Amino acid sequence: MKYVTFKRLTVKNFLSVGEENVEITFPTGLNIITGYNKDKADRRNGVGKSTIADAIFFSIYGITIRDIKKDNIPNNITSGKTEVSIEFDVKQDSIITEYKITRLLNPSKCFIYKNDVDITRDSINNTTKFVSDLISSSPEVFQNCVIMTINNTVPFMGKKKLDKRKFIEGILNLEMFSTMLTSCRTEYNEIQRDFNIECGKYEATSNQIQSIESQRNNQRSSVDKRKAELANRLSSNDSEIETLKKKSQISIDKSISEYNNIVNKYESALTTCNDKKDSLKNETYIINANINTLRVKLKSIETGTICPSCHQPISTHTHEKLTQEKVDVESNISSDINKLNDIEIRLQKAAAVEDTLRSNITKTQCIINEQAIKLKEKDGILSRLNQLEQWNKEIISDIEDTKTQIDTFDKMSDDLNSNLQQVQLDINKIKTKIALLDVVKFIVSEEGVKSYIVKKILQLLNSRLAYYLKQMDSNCVCVFNEYFEEQIIDDKGKVLSYFNFSGAEKKNIDLACLFAFMDIRRMQGDVAFNFNIYDELFDSSLDERGVELVIDILNERVDKYNECIMVISHRKESQKLATGEVIFLEKSNGVTTRVMNVSDI
Repeated sequence: MKYVTFKRLTVKNFLSVGEENVEITFPTGLNIITGYNKDKADRRNGVGKSTIADAIFFSIYGITIRDIKKDNIPNNITSGKTEVSIEFDVKQDSIITEYKITRLLNPSKCFIYKNDVDITRDSINNTTKFVSDLISSSPEVFQNCVIMTINNTVPFMGKKKLDKRKFIEGILNLEMFSTMLTSCRTEYNEIQRDFNIECGKYEATSNQIQSIESQRNNQRSSVDKRKAELANRLSSNDSEIETLKKKSQISIDKSISEYNNIVNKYESALTTCNDKKDSLKNETYIINANINTLRVKLKSIETGTICPSCHQPISTHTHEKLTQEKVDVESNISSDINKLNDIEIRLQKAAAVEDTLRSNITKTQCIINEQAIKLKEKDGILSRLNQLEQWNKEIISDIEDTKTQIDTFDKMSDDLNSNLQQVQLDINKIKTKIALLDVVKFIVSEEGVKSYIVKKILQLLNSRLAYYLKQMDSNCVCVFNEYFEEQIIDDKGKVLSYFNFSGAEKKNIDLACLFAFMDIRRMQGDVAFNFNIYDELFDSSLDERGVELVIDILNERVDKYNECIMVISHRKESQKLATGEVIFLEKSNGVTTRVMNVSDI
């Protein structure tokens, strides 16, 4: 069991509270929160009494009971920084831990301290969730079991059926079953979707297997026909290859390059021969020129008067010398003629050699051309051979592919059958899960363990409710069944609706439910709080006798549970009812402050 003891509330610049801190403690007893509005003479409304309830709720959950927008929470007169702090102890297993929560606005911040050590979470939302888990109470349960604000809280009996169920589950700590049921239904729906998917897979795989079997049979027929065609083409190609191989056997003595080398040698020799002829012809030109010169000289000797050698008159020379010179000239002419004859013979030989060389070049070139043609033919044959051999490889590959195609269909069929078996196993597993979840769903449903638990504590709940209705001198009895459906019977035995009763009668039922739920929460829940706050409990619906009866119940709770009970009231006479403190608030110029010396007022 966890005990939460609230010790101190500090409020600043929150709603009507201004810069001056309003501090509230939580003493045991019946404490009255009242006040006076100086801004409106003779009025006790609008003082800021309900601000205390809102401040407590805001400090814990970061929101107000009246659902005020955060922008409207800071005091619009002082325009100061909003700061609300609450201090409390948590006792569990005889260990007491001190906590303090501080909330700020503009900017929004939230801090929580454990034994003066900052344990604030990484975000305001996470910190608020931590606080809610720490005190084991949701905002809805806290608002209906700890704080009762008559003007802002829908009474339990006035709630919708779903909201009633949610609230009572919170009181009895049964939310886990609703959470489990929601989780179970979610998982059930997901598994059901998986089941439908797997069934779809099973049907699709079965259809695929049938289709593959049909395709495989058709493929076998096509493959056999295709293999026969390919075998015929392969045989025809092999015959042509053998024929072409024989044709490709060409006898060649020398390569074309070797013959080209021979031609180059012939052409080189031909060039040498031509050069020699040119040289001999040049010699001939020189000799002929020399002969012509000698002949002119000889003629000059025979007919002239001037010596061609010394250019002296011939008479001055001797006859013998001229004769000898004539003989020498004629000898030289004869020698040059012999040289010309020899050169002519050599030119004829060179011409013969030239003809031979040219003939050899022509013959060799013819051989080269013939060999080129043969080689081209051979290249064509070899190209055809390569083509045929490549075609044969492709044919052999095609034959292998035809086998692979059948193997592929066999493998696809085997894989699909394997998949079908796996899908069937998955379907069986899912069926088992679905069956299990069906059981779990029933267990955590309204008809299952929750109903069993409720039945166990239903007698206690109805007993406490009957007790408080009797204490309130109510003219009806209210009974809940295991589905949290109430039945209200008046003093005449007639079953009525909650809305058939008057305001005061409904208030009696509301208070009886509130007190009963608080008792159940304390006895069956895992947390107890040291205080309760009631807003305008004495100010509406209840007559004087009703107020007396409620006060008796409150004082009984103070004595029994050592509680701090705070009642917000604008009735001046309600101060006399206090057994604890009178928390007197005063509003002046739109700002609420606490007046500590009540006797002066």
